[in-house]
Amino acid sequence: MKQLGSLLLAEIIKEHRHSFHSKMIYFSLLVWPVINFVTAYYSFAPFRMGADSPLARFISYEQLPLFLLTGYLGYIFYWCLVQSSWQMSFERQAGTMEMIFISPVNRLAFLYGRSLSSLIEGVWLFFCFVLLALFFVDGIQLSGWWAPPLAFLILLVSAIVWGGFLCVLFLFSRDSSFLYTVLDEPMLIFSGVRLPPMAFPVWAKVISFCFPLTYALQLIRALLMEGASLQTMLPSMGLLAAVLLVLVTATVVLLKLAEKHMKKTGNMVMY
Repeated sequence: MKQLGSLLLAEIIKEHRHSFHSKMIYFSLLVWPVINFVTAYYSFAPFRMGADSPLARFISYEQLPLFLLTGYLGYIFYWCLVQSSWQMSFERQAGTMEMIFISPVNRLAFLYGRSLSSLIEGVWLFFCFVLLALFFVDGIQLSGWWAPPLAFLILLVSAIVWGGFLCVLFLFSRDSSFLYTVLDEPMLIFSGVRLPPMAFPVWAKVISFCFPLTYALQLIRALLMEGASLQTMLPSMGLLAAVLLVLVTATVVLLKLAEKHMKKTGNMVMY
């Protein structure tokens, strides 16, 4: 455990030095997501959003700011892990990632620890902005004091599991740029960040439910915008848990296959 803690601390420090070499980085952590949020909000503003609007079946105009805030908060959580995993592929190419195989610590714990460190570095500033903005937006409906902490826990755990899966996926891939293209922009479009997935055509709904962010956002919005109780959310929480279990299983299997491949060929590229 002490070795794992030391390794994770070293990973956090290394990533901080690599990604936050300028104070302007902290400024961009807030400005970039806020600009995206404002742009998305005013993309809806010129259009009719009353009771007879096509979107009124899925979201009211009064809840639109809250809908977009939760959407972009979830997206930033997941997006920064796509970025971190992409960077991991370059560390592989530079020959610095063999440490996960020669280190005595648990490899799965290392991958999830890296995901957690990426979240700490990448989302805290926008997260503070969202907390502040929640005091000024309408449409918040809570069943109890436990709803916001539970929403945060759902987002945190699902993002870390997603990040661990991405780390393995990017680490052993020959073409990480292709994976980045496939996982970044489609996640923003189809996961319900800006539009409810139920408003999509069938083919787009199929794509949206390939991303765990879709399930996480549905739960978070049910907690914060619909005042859903734990009992009514149990089926949806069970579905998200099943999706995360599949991701954890895939992470373990890929890690073992990659280790076997590397011992046999001496090459970390598996596909």
